[in-house]
Formats: sequence, structure tokens, C-alpha cells
Amino acid sequence: MRPKTLLIDDEEDFVRLLAMRLEARDFPVLTALTAAEGLAAVEAGDPAVVVLDVNLPDMSGLDVLRELRQRRPLVQVVMLTGQSDLATAVAGMKLGALDYLVKPVDVDVLVEALERASLRRLDQEENLRMIETGKMAMLGKLAEGVAHEINNPVNIIMQKAGWAEELLEDTAGGPVVRDVIAELQAIQSQVRRCRAIVGKLMSFGGRIDPRPSEFCLAEAVRAVLEAFKEKMDSQGVRVCMDISTSLPKVTMPRAELEQVLGHLLENSLEAMAPGGGRIEVRAALENHAIDLHVADSGPGIPEPILSRVFEPFFSTKEVGKGSGLGLAICHGIVRTMGGEIQAESPAGQGAVISIRFPLPGQVS
Repeated sequence: MRPKTLLIDDEEDFVRLLAMRLEARDFPVLTALTAAEGLAAVEAGDPAVVVLDVNLPDMSGLDVLRELRQRRPLVQVVMLTGQSDLATAVAGMKLGALDYLVKPVDVDVLVEALERASLRRLDQEENLRMIETGKMAMLGKLAEGVAHEINNPVNIIMQKAGWAEELLEDTAGGPVVRDVIAELQAIQSQVRRCRAIVGKLMSFGGRIDPRPSEFCLAEAVRAVLEAFKEKMDSQGVRVCMDISTSLPKVTMPRAELEQVLGHLLENSLEAMAPGGGRIEVRAALENHAIDLHVADSGPGIPEPILSRVFEPFFSTKEVGKGSGLGLAICHGIVRTMGGEIQAESPAGQGAVISIRFPLPGQVS
């Protein structure tokens, strides 16, 4: 996918011609004739790369660059300069510009610079995601430690309350004894709530039940869809579940499968926001394996990045809106369970994630 590019230059004819030549090469292009227009376009259009003239009527190119570094530090900047302004362009690179080009600009050279700028932005975003993921990992470890420390006294409370209830039930009952038993049962109820909270903390820390169990696939899918129902309703997303009634029960870690489905639904909902759409979850028995598909009616996945969607830390979302780990985690879980996962994006038909689980004793 070509990076969205903003041209900021006060030579109107030059800007118009350059925009036409870039658009002919499939670049989405924004234009501005002044620094003020350019900064406003950055806020409104969120370009990946800015091609910036060093001389503008209302502000110097260097001042615009400084402003961009403060507002949008990930936006890449290529400076445009005349022969007499090379020192200014070099100063711009010291402030963080990727490159400078001398007018008149060879459009092929500019295209190469824009592609380099796009790759540098992806690298910077990946580094930031790694930092954020490291912070989340530390937080997860903290949550797991807190959960472990809470779990021990909670278990003791549960055992003591149950034992006291049994002792009282063995005595000659009376109103007071019944009241005490009722209070002990209330204590046990609250302890169960604490256990549920601890379970969520353990899950946040990456600890989910890895033990395989036999279950109905349709039931697991319905449970995940129910968890997302409120969010789907708020976005106006319709859901269709088509799972064959003839499917045999599956034996695998249900919690891990539900985690995979949760990531896929989250991705689909984000892709379709805010205009709504349709999600289809279907499964069938094909060639001694269960094929599970999650399809959405979103914009789909551009061909150039389709092969990278399962890479760790790779994401097309803004930094802070995605770690780039969701599909990588799905890939790891599915492969660990002996399955295969792939992404497709038929032209104009959204995205489809397909998962294939061979039945026991079979090879896909």
C-alpha cells in the first residue's frame, strides 16, 4: 500500500503537477500551499509522509518540521529545496527529516524516497509496539503475582467457611445456628467472586487453562459471540453463525480456542468501525478436518501486507491502538494445537481468516 502523502509547497502549478504524477502511481495525495494549511491537513488527514518545501510564505520549512515533530512524531518528512538552500535542508535532516531533494524533482527519485519513508515509519511503529508490549508483559507479571498472593488466603477462607458450615450442620440446629450457616454461605459466595477476579488476573498475565477437553464447537463459538454482543450491537454489526450440526465434538483447550476467536472478532469489529457491517462464522467437516472461517465485510487486507499479518508486532493500526500481536498469538495457538491458519482477502469482499483442525489420527 502506497503511503498517504502530503505536499506542502507554495508553487501551485508545481504542486498540482507533482500530485497528478504521484496519483498516477497510486499514491493517495493531499496538498497545501502554506504552512498553516499543511499543519491543518496533517491533523485532519493523518498522512504517513510529508514532502515539505523549505521556503513557505507564512513559516519556514524548519519551523514547520519542528511543529510536526511535536504534533506527529511518526510522520516522515522529505525536504524540498533549491540549490541555494542546501544548508537549510541539511539542518532539516538534523531535526529528523528523512531526506532532502533538490528541485526540479525527478518523480521516480521522489517515489523511492517516499517508499523509504514508509518503511522507516513501519520500523518506528514496530519499535514502539515492542516497548508497549514489554510494559504490558511487566504489568501481566505483576497481575499474575498479585493473583497468586490473593489466591492462597482466598482458598483458606473457602475451606474454613465450608468446614465451619459442616460442623454447625452436625449440631442440633436452632435459629441462631441457621443464621450463622446463612452467613457462612454468604462468605463462600463472596469468596467465589474473589476467585473469579483472580482468574481474570491470571488470564491477563497470560495464564489460561491449557488442558484439552471435549466440547461442542458451536457452543464455544456462541459463548464468544455472546461476550461481544453488546459491542457488535453498538456498532450495528450483524452476525451469521453457520456451523454444521453433523460436526463431531472437538478435543482441544477450549480457553485457547475462545481466545483465538476473540482476537479475530476484535479485529473484524475494528476493521468495520464505525459504519457497521456483517461477520460470518462458519464451520464444516472437510476431508477429515474441521474448517473454521471468520469472515467480515470490512475493507479487507491490502495485497502487499497480506503475507505479513501473522508477523509479531506487525500492525496497520496507529501506535497505542494495537500491539501487532493479536494475529501472531492466534497463529501460535493454532499451530500449537496442530492446526493451520491463513488469511485471505478477496477483492471487494472483506477479510477471511480460515483455521483448519485435523481430526485426531488424521493429517490435513
